[in-house]
Amino acid sequence: MKAARMKQKLILSALAGAIVVPGSVITVKAADSSEENVPVIPVAGIESIVKESYQTNVKENINLYLVQNSEGEYLNMAFSNVSDYAYIRSAPDEASDWVGKLYQNSAAEVLEYNEGWTKIRSGSVEGYVPADCLLTGSSAEAHATEYEQNQATVNADLLNVRDGQGTDAGILTQITAGQQYEVTGEAVNGWYPVKVGETNGWVCGDYIDVQKQYAYAESKEEEEQRIAREEAAKQAEEARRQQEALEAAAIKDQAAGGQAVIDYACQFIGNPYVWGGTSLTEGADCSGFVQSVYANFGISLPRTTWDMESVGTAVNYEDAIPGDIVLYDGHVGLYMGDGNIVNAMNESDGIGICSATYAPIITVRRVL
Repeated sequence: MKAARMKQKLILSALAGAIVVPGSVITVKAADSSEENVPVIPVAGIESIVKESYQTNVKENINLYLVQNSEGEYLNMAFSNVSDYAYIRSAPDEASDWVGKLYQNSAAEVLEYNEGWTKIRSGSVEGYVPADCLLTGSSAEAHATEYEQNQATVNADLLNVRDGQGTDAGILTQITAGQQYEVTGEAVNGWYPVKVGETNGWVCGDYIDVQKQYAYAESKEEEEQRIAREEAAKQAEEARRQQEALEAAAIKDQAAGGQAVIDYACQFIGNPYVWGGTSLTEGADCSGFVQSVYANFGISLPRTTWDMESVGTAVNYEDAIPGDIVLYDGHVGLYMGDGNIVNAMNESDGIGICSATYAPIITVRRVL
């Protein structure tokens, strides 16, 4: 019996180097086939031992170790072979629950084969996919470089995704710190093309970290979170666009109202300048002219230029529209557009037109 136990031990050791499909049963004899009445030993009970050996000695069994890592070793990787995605299921059965999705161009670690199914780990997801959804062995090795991707990780709190290179380009959407997105092409002048959901745009390279890596599966929970983020970003973008549209409409209305002010003021070009005057026909000084023009539209303004410096809302000169009040040190005029103002200039020139930048501008005020 001692010899029989030794032979059984040798047989089990030999089996530890073989590939065994989980769930199958292999039988071996306790000694040589020449012995009579030798009991048959089922080895389904050693499946866990064989499976562990399979996990640790795959290199000796199948040509699965393909992609070289930085340490020079090879990993048992496979790549997705799907046009869109394959469900990763909790068991090797189409009826089992799905726990994630293995998308096109994704990588996975092979854990075991199981009668037409392959158990994989990809990203945070572990489960089963049909074997024909994967490239393994020499096929995976031949296509490995096709699955490499440049991934951009956002390192800014909030980053604009634009429709071109440069801060002058329009904003398509916004992404936040820690999120990762595929870089879809080569950088141009420090700007990288990325894909955010269904949106293709450009981000500034100063605010991302770019690394070459593989894409992996997405769990059901991760998909739900991603969809929620994308929907929130979509809603925020829609709200931003609506706000911009409202502001543009308001400015358009203001410009129309401001142009009416300018059209009215220009009727009095050539009339006299009178210090302290407020008459558009008999004579007015600079502040009296502006005050009287706006009074025609029901808007009451202070009498002096110093008091006018605080009326309405301040705007940048670059954003000035017709009707805005342009104030200088001791002088005021009405912006006409095209870099000009209409104003009560002086006693020799009366009410007329001159450059809006003839002197340093203190402030531009919008009262419409």
